[in-house]
Amino acid sequence: MDYNSVSKKDEEGISIETVLIYIRKVLERWWIVAVSAVLLAVVGFSAATITYVPTYSSQIMFIASNRQTSMIVSGQSSSDINASVTLATSYQYVFTTTELATKVAQNCGYKDISAEEIKRFVSVQSVEDTAIVNLTVTTTNADLSYSIAKAYQSLYEEAITAAFPSTTLTVIDPPLLPEKPNADNSALIYTLLGFAAGLALSVLGILCSVILKDTVKSTDDVQSKLGLKIIGTVNHVANKSKKKKGEKTSILITDRKSGFGFIETFKLIRTKMDHISARKNMKAFIVTSTMENEGKTTTAVNLALALAKNGKEVLLIDGDLRKPAVAKSLGINAGDDTGILGIVEGQKSLADSIKYSEKYNLYLLLNGRAVVDPSEMLSTSQTEEIIARAKQEFDYVVIDTAPSGVVADASILAGFADGIVLVIRQDVAPQRRIKRAIENLDNSGTEIIGCIYNDASNGKYVSRAYNKRYGYGYGE
Repeated sequence: MDYNSVSKKDEEGISIETVLIYIRKVLERWWIVAVSAVLLAVVGFSAATITYVPTYSSQIMFIASNRQTSMIVSGQSSSDINASVTLATSYQYVFTTTELATKVAQNCGYKDISAEEIKRFVSVQSVEDTAIVNLTVTTTNADLSYSIAKAYQSLYEEAITAAFPSTTLTVIDPPLLPEKPNADNSALIYTLLGFAAGLALSVLGILCSVILKDTVKSTDDVQSKLGLKIIGTVNHVANKSKKKKGEKTSILITDRKSGFGFIETFKLIRTKMDHISARKNMKAFIVTSTMENEGKTTTAVNLALALAKNGKEVLLIDGDLRKPAVAKSLGINAGDDTGILGIVEGQKSLADSIKYSEKYNLYLLLNGRAVVDPSEMLSTSQTEEIIARAKQEFDYVVIDTAPSGVVADASILAGFADGIVLVIRQDVAPQRRIKRAIENLDNSGTEIIGCIYNDASNGKYVSRAYNKRYGYGYGE
């Protein structure tokens, strides 16, 4: 079996099924995303609050002209205004020269201020499409900001005249002593940044965990990476059956509440199984999975029901002696049934152990309690004889087994059956474990006829309540 083949879809990119899996996983862990976003938002707000230092600004507003001051009163032509706008941009560089900054530092009244510090305190901006220039002095001291601005007001004219002899820069709004700190939006900005970072990092972390888990995320993965044929794809269906607290129920094709799509899917699977059986002369099939919680019992039960509804005599055997679940899935009391164990130990015959359910038109070999060390019992010749006799007396024999990736029971029973149906639930078992389970089943010498791809995402959000329906308890 070639596990290294790569499909065309893999080469082209991620499939829609995979994208839906990623979305579903993020939605399932919405609380992690929310907590992360809120936590980092709080961190951002706290950082902004702790590091906040109030600042004070004092501003001078100038207007630039390429004509004498006396001419401004009588008005300016459009060419004069355009030239003034160009000059306003040039004035920005004059205000930040070292020469002017040094003079301001010497005349602002603060002896310890250097020219370099003055440059850092001052910002000069021209108002777009106007001849207005704003000089703003910002420091952590209101008096210092005002003093530096006043010094600029006193000294700027000489520097401007030296740089641009034919221009005029006039103060139209003198500096004022700041009465309150500047408005500060850092807390809001850092909070929003923290919130966004929390969202991004948590989503990225979830996606990385899904990718690293390397589970089967699409039907293409089953075919190209595992080399298995797909017998059927069962989409996710919510279980609408009423049940008591703590009681386990399964979705059955005999219940219309299961939905048209679910019922029709198993009819299609039944058709394929009929063709396989006729073509390869197969009657006995084991149904297993790699891990627990993949829906193998529900699949085995519905496969048997679908075959029985087609007029076939079907025997459904509960071969999962560690955690028998067939009776519970059908809502049947099997407390006194010993199943395979009773026959192997000679307590009952096969005929006495088999029950017939008129409700389901199904023959059942059930086990009402867990068995200690079932592998030893299943590997006996008596178990092989039970399945051989069942094949003679029934049209089909469907055997539910323990997960093949957890214990050896499935591989043992596979040696007595004609074919193996492997249930793979979307995004549950890592591919490496599925490959190991396939290798174990291959060693039985029985053909894996295909896979039933279970609980496939159909574009809708899948709740965690559904994920917990397949209650199991195997140690790993």
